[in-house]
Amino acid sequence: MATKKYKCVNYFNCAFADEEGKTFDETELEEVDGQFICPKCHKPLEEVVEKAGPNWKMIGIIAAAVVVLGGGASALLLGGKEDKAEPVAVEEPIIEEPAVEEPVVEEPVVEEPAQAPAPAPEKAKPASSTSYNLGWGSYEGPMQGGKPHGMGGEIKVTKAYTIDTKNGASKQVAAGDKIVSCKFLNGKLVQGYIHHANGQQESLYIGN
Repeated sequence: MATKKYKCVNYFNCAFADEEGKTFDETELEEVDGQFICPKCHKPLEEVVEKAGPNWKMIGIIAAAVVVLGGGASALLLGGKEDKAEPVAVEEPIIEEPAVEEPVVEEPVVEEPAQAPAPAPEKAKPASSTSYNLGWGSYEGPMQGGKPHGMGGEIKVTKAYTIDTKNGASKQVAAGDKIVSCKFLNGKLVQGYIHHANGQQESLYIGN
């Protein structure tokens, strides 16, 4: 059974979305809350549905054949006959009468009273961004209620630590590692990407 393909539609905000033709197999993606997310911007991906288009090559061959056959038939019908010149009709000159311009009456312009501009809607205030000590690392990112909360934070690991996931697996981090693109919910780490000090990278998904 063929695997489904997905693409990122977070245009102008994600390099994978702006890269034409960039798709991912479902076998290489991570599913979050029933949806596959982009490895770059972590936004939901859209399934790529391939549609069968018209066979332009076959249409072109048929059109060429019609032109050739049509030209041959015209040659058989007109061959051997001299073209007779048709009489040329002489058109009589048309005498145009001068147009009479009617006077234009301008209507007075009534100015409407200026209306005060409507007040701009207030923008939602983003979560505050600050530092937080996790005990095994220093977090920098969005906060809410004095705890890490939201997307886009970063953890600088200060000592060795084991992160347990819901599926029973565990991830090991050590001093010098980083966890980027973190997502927290009320102080609990949900997901992120581990950048080890030796250059190795791996995704981290703990779950709600």
